[in-house]
Amino acid sequence: MALNISPAQLPQVTELRIPEVRSERPAGVGSETSFADRLREFVHDVDQTQKTAHTAADEYAAGRRNDLHGTMIAMSQADITLRLLANVRNRVLEAYREIMRMGA
Repeated sequence: MALNISPAQLPQVTELRIPEVRSERPAGVGSETSFADRLREFVHDVDQTQKTAHTAADEYAAGRRNDLHGTMIAMSQADITLRLLANVRNRVLEAYREIMRMGA
């Protein structure tokens, strides 16, 4: 009662392609937007996500919206973006404190 099992046919490694990532200039060198600008944009995006989630929840509660699934997705997105913003804030404060300790 021997089973005839052949090895799986795997693609050759030479057939796999790794996408090329090219950068015209190193990160941070000559960039057009500063960290403060990017942070300001991110805070604005988080605010818009929060407003969208609150609007969706209010409309669902008032009966003007039947899409519970979409409402929950909007609320989850708002939660995730707010948590990410809090983590970025914590990392920035941690870096600031580390820099202040270096000077002392």
